[in-house]
Amino acid sequence: MNNLSRLLGFGFLILAGCAAGVSNEKIAATDSSIRAAEELGAPRVPQASLHLQLAKEENQHAQKFIKDGDTKHAEGQLMRAQADAELALALAREAPMQVEAQQEADKARSLQQQTNP
Repeated sequence: MNNLSRLLGFGFLILAGCAAGVSNEKIAATDSSIRAAEELGAPRVPQASLHLQLAKEENQHAQKFIKDGDTKHAEGQLMRAQADAELALALAREAPMQVEAQQEADKARSLQQQTNP
């Protein structure tokens, strides 16, 4: 029984340690989303740039909360940062498609005007 209680106590400590801190995976995922948005051109797309900036600021706030030991607020800020970074990424991917769609619509209008004067 003594070994069982030690094992249970050790397991509890491991679980408590994981719950007490912000996971490295969450931090890495947020940083990765921010980098991806930057690399795909979010700074050059106005709406994407705004969300990228928000993601960076929220990530900085999360790092401060982590330093202060406030994991609840840190996790919340990381979630917001990742969501904003992913939105910036989606907007950056969408921008070239919108330009291409507009160009095709303009071509179609031009062809229609040429065939129906």
